[in-house]
Order: sequence, then structure tokens, then C-alpha cells
Amino acid sequence: MLRLYNHVYADPVYWNNLGVEDRIFQLASAIAVVEPDAVFCGSTAALLYGIGSAYTLLDKVQVLLPRSTRRDTYEFVEYKRWRVGEVWRLGLFTLTDPYRTVVDIARTSAFRYALGYVDGLAREYDVEREELRAYAQANCRGLHGIARAFDVFEHMDGRSDNGGESEARAAMILAGVAAPELQVEITRPGNAGYYLADYGWQMPGGSWTLAELHGLGKFEDEAQNDPEQAAAKTYRAALMRDANLRAMGHNVIHFKLSDTYDVESFGAMMRGYGIPTTKPYAESR
Repeated sequence: MLRLYNHVYADPVYWNNLGVEDRIFQLASAIAVVEPDAVFCGSTAALLYGIGSAYTLLDKVQVLLPRSTRRDTYEFVEYKRWRVGEVWRLGLFTLTDPYRTVVDIARTSAFRYALGYVDGLAREYDVEREELRAYAQANCRGLHGIARAFDVFEHMDGRSDNGGESEARAAMILAGVAAPELQVEITRPGNAGYYLADYGWQMPGGSWTLAELHGLGKFEDEAQNDPEQAAAKTYRAALMRDANLRAMGHNVIHFKLSDTYDVESFGAMMRGYGIPTTKPYAESR
């Protein structure tokens, strides 16, 4: 058996077959039972709140424990020494409040991952940028990395659909690409509804350069009995949509999240499509 925590064990095959989010949820649930004083924080609290789930930050359960508590070392648990502040109860769990959760992530994580959590707080909890900034000024002054967090807040946008879209937008900012409009609606001919794009930049002549972030799920429909057939149908519809948009005078580009990992190459690719540039974001990559 695999010892995950004090009095917490799992079958290795079962554990290794769990997805990233399921691992965090199940281990946090067990810790909440055996450590009633535990306060979950950081990426773990954000996952439980539904704010965000960047897999890069979900390698361990992040937890605060009283200083008197013995801290054995476990592979999938990370203890934090942050000030707790206000806490919320959510079922089994005691969590740092959503504002503090996001501030802690923003001040301790790379910009490309932190932005998704800031966007998620706006999207899921309807928090405005000024509200988050005011909270941090009142409750988090002097914390290590707080200046970095305020820089992330400047790009907060709840229109981002998910963490992947936020991470890609962060890569654009790091690469010196002008921040795009999000969820751009282009009216179809005859006012027959509209086309929706993940990102868009309006050109001087009034046309748009539109960008779509693609993953496998983009062309999948879990309600269909034949996923391959459903994916092919959705893909054909996307091709038709692109053709119609181009006929209307707009440009459409597609990219994958993996295209953003090399920020310099990604920026060169975007500039090659004529997308406006600005001063790169001032943070190490």
C-alpha cells in the first residue's frame, strides 16, 4: 500500500490511475478527516472552489497546519507557512477564503499560471478587479511577492472561459502581443446569429484577426454515442465557419496550448499574422 499521509493509504494501481484533480480531491478529503485543524490553501483551495486547476500547480495538496502540529514529509503534500486570515467552510473542508486563495497563488506562481486563477475568481465569483486589489491592499500588504500579484490583477478578465484560455492569453502578454478582446462575436450575414471566437484583435480597417485555442475537447461531444463521428462533424462545421469568416473579410488563426510553451516562438508566430505588439510583460519566463 502507498502511504499518502498519516493514517491515509491507497492501492498504488488505483492511485496511479487517478486523474490529477481526482488525486488532489481524494487526498484532501482524507486529510480533512484525520486533521480537523487543517486549512487548505493555494491551488488545492482553488480547485475545491472551482476557481481554477492548472495541472502544473496540482502536484501536491497544499495545506496549512498549526505550528504545533508534527509535519512528516509526504510526496503528495506541501505544507505552507502563510498567515491563514479568514477561512471558509465547504463541506468537509476548511479553506482560505477565495480572495486570499487567489492572492496567494498570484504572488507565488508564474504569471502564465496565476492569470487563470485571477480570471477564475472574476468568472465564478463575479469579483471585479478593484475589489481584489482593495482586498489585497487591506489584508496582504507586506507579504512576499505581493507586488507580483498586483501586476497579475491588472490583466484580470472574467470573460476567459477556462484556465487554458487564460494561460494562452498570459503567453501572449509575455510575448509582447497586444492583449486581445475575449469571446468576440461576429454577426453572421442576414443577422442569423453570430460566430464566436476565443480571441480577437480589430484591425485599422475594421476587420478582425480572430484566434482559436484548440484542444482535443474542442471537437468532442460526450453526448454522442460515436465520439469520432461527432468530432468529425464538429471539425467540418469549424472549417465552414472559418471559410465564412474569411469571406466576410476577417482572418482566422488556430493554435494549441503547446504552441505557447516557447514564448519567443509563439510571439513570432502571432506577429507573423499581423497581430499588434506591445511592450513585453516584465517578468522572468
